[in-house]
This record gives sequence, C-alpha cells and structure tokens, in this order.
Amino acid sequence: MQIAPLPKNEAARLAALKGLEILDTPEEEMFDEITKLASMICNAPISLVSLIDETRQWFKSHHGLRARETPRSLAFCSHAILGDELFIVPNAKHDNRFKNNPLVNGDPNVIFYAGIPLALDDQIKLGTLCVIDNKPRELNDEQLQMLRLLGKQTVRLLQMRKDRDKLEIEKQAAERATAAKRDFIAAISHDIRNPLNSLLGMSEMIRDQPIPESVHSYVEHIQNAGEVILNLVNDTIELSRLEENASVLNQEWFHLGQCLAVYHNFFTNETKRKKIEFQLKNEISETVFLLTDKRKLEKIIWNLTTNAVKFTHEGSVFCHVSLETKADENATLIIQIKDTGPGISPEIKDRLFEKYNEFVPEGCEISGSGLGLSIVKLSLDELNGEVHVTSQLGVGSNFEVKIPVVWKRDEISLENEKERSKKETGLPHFSHRKKVLIADDNELNRKVLKNYLRALPFDIVETSNGIETERILGLEAFDIAFLDIEMPGKHGTEIAKSLSKEKEKPILFACTGLCMPEEKEQILSSGFAYFMPKPYLKEELYSHLTEIAKKHP
Repeated sequence: MQIAPLPKNEAARLAALKGLEILDTPEEEMFDEITKLASMICNAPISLVSLIDETRQWFKSHHGLRARETPRSLAFCSHAILGDELFIVPNAKHDNRFKNNPLVNGDPNVIFYAGIPLALDDQIKLGTLCVIDNKPRELNDEQLQMLRLLGKQTVRLLQMRKDRDKLEIEKQAAERATAAKRDFIAAISHDIRNPLNSLLGMSEMIRDQPIPESVHSYVEHIQNAGEVILNLVNDTIELSRLEENASVLNQEWFHLGQCLAVYHNFFTNETKRKKIEFQLKNEISETVFLLTDKRKLEKIIWNLTTNAVKFTHEGSVFCHVSLETKADENATLIIQIKDTGPGISPEIKDRLFEKYNEFVPEGCEISGSGLGLSIVKLSLDELNGEVHVTSQLGVGSNFEVKIPVVWKRDEISLENEKERSKKETGLPHFSHRKKVLIADDNELNRKVLKNYLRALPFDIVETSNGIETERILGLEAFDIAFLDIEMPGKHGTEIAKSLSKEKEKPILFACTGLCMPEEKEQILSSGFAYFMPKPYLKEELYSHLTEIAKKHP
C-alpha cells in the first residue's frame, strides 16, 4: 500500500476547504441527491462526496456507506486530488498502491473506485465525488461523462452553499445594524422630546402673558428654534422608516385646499418674520378631491418649501399647484416651488437628494441637514413621482414635482367637510364638568398640559409616579386620565392593562416621548384610547377632546 503525497498547494487547499465552513456539518439533501444519482448512473452501491482535511477524508454525503470519515492515509481520494481528471482503479487488489489497504481487504471492500476531483476555479482540489463497488469493473463513456458533469454540479453546490451562508451572515449583520440604528434613533427621539415639550409649552405660556413686545420676539425665536429641533427629530424617524422600507402607503381621499390652508398660514408668518414674500397659487378647484398618501404629499410640499424659505433672504418664495387631468380618473399633480435664493451649483445639484448630503448654498452661512430632501426623494419613489430641479446661481431655484393621483369631483362632500371643520375649530365643548387625572413625573410637563386644559370645565388631580397613580385610580372615579408612559414605580402601559377589566374606567391618553411606529402600536394595544406624543400639540389635543365631548358631553 502507498500513502498519497501531499499536494504542492496543500496550505492553500486546506485554507480554501476551511473557508467553506462545511466540515462536520449535517447531511444536506442537495448533496445526497448528487450521490444517489451518481450511484444510479454508474450502477455502483456506494457514492461519496469526500472532502480531504489534514488527517482524514470526511463525507459530506455518504450514499450506501454508514461511516462519515476514514483516515486520510487510507483514502483513495487522497490520490485522486493529485490529478486533474477522473481517477479510476478498476481492481484495487491488483494495484500496488491499494492491494494491502485495510479498506480493500476489509469493510467496505473497495475493489472498484472512480473519483472526479472537486476543483475550485483556481484549481484547488477539495476532495472528490466518487463511486465505489466491491467487484472489479469499468465505466462506459456515457457514465464517465455523467460523473464529470455531476462533479461540476457538486462544486457549484459547494460554492452556492458558501455564498448562501455569507449572504445569511451579511443579512443578520445588516438586521442587527438596522435594529441598533432604530434603537439609537428611538432613544435620541425620546430624550429630546421630553425637554422639548417643556420648552415649547412654556414658551407658549409666556406668550399668553402681558409682556413687552421685545420679550415676545425672544419667545418667538425660542418657539421657532424648538420647532426646528422637533422637525429634525421627526425627519430622522421618517428617513429611518423609508430607508428600512418600513413605511407604508396610506391612500385616502382628501381636499388639497384644506392642507394648503394650514401650509399657507404657516409660511406666510414664517416669511413675514424673515421679511420676504410668500405666494401660493392653487389652480385646483375646491370641488376636486385627490386619492393618494396625504401625509407623504404634505411632507414633500413642506420640506421643499422649508428649504426654499431657509435659504432665501431677499425676494420671495412662490408655490404653484395644478392638476393635469386625463381622459379617465387618473391625473398628475404638479407642484412648483420657486425661490429667489442663492441658487445651487451644478456640482451640488447632481447629489442634492443623496442621503445625509449636507450642503451650503452660495452666500449662505447655514447648511442643510440633508434629511429633508432625502425624505422628499424617498417619498416620491414610493408615490411613483418625480422631481426636476432647475437653478441659477445668484438668481434662485425651481423644484417641480409630478405625482400620479386619482381624482374626483364632489361638491356635497366638500360642503360637509367645511361644515365639520367649522364645528371642530376652537375649544372642545363639555356641558358637564369632568374629573381629570394628569400623571407625569416631570412637573413642567404637568404644567404644560394643565395650561392647555385650564379653559375647560375640568377638575384636575396630579400625580408624579406610577404606584401613586394606580392607587388613586383604584380609589376614585375619573372621566379622563393622561398617563405618562415611563413613570417611576410603574409603567404607564402596566397601569392601562390593569384597568382593562374594569367596567367603569377613564378614557386613557398615552403621553410619551416614545414615538417610533412600533412603540406607538405597542402602547395603544395596552388599553389607551388616544396617543399624545411629546411635545404636545394643542390642536391635536383639542381635536381628541372634541371627539370625546361628542360622546360624553
């Protein structure tokens, strides 16, 4: 018996084999099918996918053989990997290399052997696909050709398996990175929202006081700065969801004019403060309703206008909205945002919508965060829309957006909508006094909420921790309860769940800085009727209370 010498590239061969991470792995159907097919084609009782490491031949698939490995020194495959072609031993008992081999004279009685080396592209041979019989024999040309083809398929399977595992590892790493980014954004959002609630709420309380005009202007600056920070937080969350493809389209019928009314009021005041002009021209009839994602559409218009106002210091910002209808119910919504700002250089224009692209237009001392325009582009991709930018340095820029929408005309619905809006403006109307609980460990947050509720017929009780909140709710009957989610002693969701079995329980508001979509869903599922993200928006609060007043006057 002769022991096969080591291949010249043994170190590289072993490194490639270990790189596959396949040794000592369980059987896999795709390899077992190869060996079964090889046995059938060659009419041989045993077929193996054999891989040669330092000391053994290990069988990834072992059709017709119980053993999973044998010593390398005895392996026919150790000889086969030294060549490039099929290695055939018609009768091992007449072959000096094998006639005294224990595998020939004992179990499994290897008399006939035919093995095709499993070679990677760089001719590194990992092992063989082989067929074995316990009697002398030959293979015909067709069987030899089929064995060669099956050998190539086995190499492809080995490479596919490596690529699959690599992709799975990369996928898991990407999922971990995404989860870590989501957790980081959620933590930052929460930590910013709580103090921002106090800042915005308190500045509004100061504005309601009889103070000098100069102080009012300072407070207005504080309010504007707080709103900028809030928009950045919201944009960061929005961009994160869009990048993860976690954002979903929410198609609804709405009248664009109502959205633009709020938009017009806000930017008229904002541009007045900067001493520039703002114009809005809406050519869409008041009787026309659109079907698309209202929130995403609003985000696109607001972000483009915010950018235009931010970088325009003289002149004007102009918004033109029109609808290009077709023969059926389909149409194209066209939005143009023009400004007389510093303009955008060609180099910057080419990467304007890249994620996190921060830029400073000519003549400006402030830069863009790169969030707003990224959100515009990703939102347009979801809506199958497009944006075209023209700009001239020193003259201004023009952003033209086109979005496919569905439209209809409905005069009756519009009148009903206008009537409903009139009824819902202003303070909620309660005909009876209500007992209200405000539970929050932050005193400033309680003050802000009390300030919003002071004009209503509410008898307010305050608590500052979860245990005290649960105790008071167990002793007294309340009509409405505003619960902070992360209170010391007991979590707000725990309190909500403990009340779920009660027949008479207050209407629960979740007051929180946890504003990621999955957090909101989890909080609401614990028993809350309303979700109030921090910082509180007075209009949103009054809208919820108006709804309650209709059911429980």
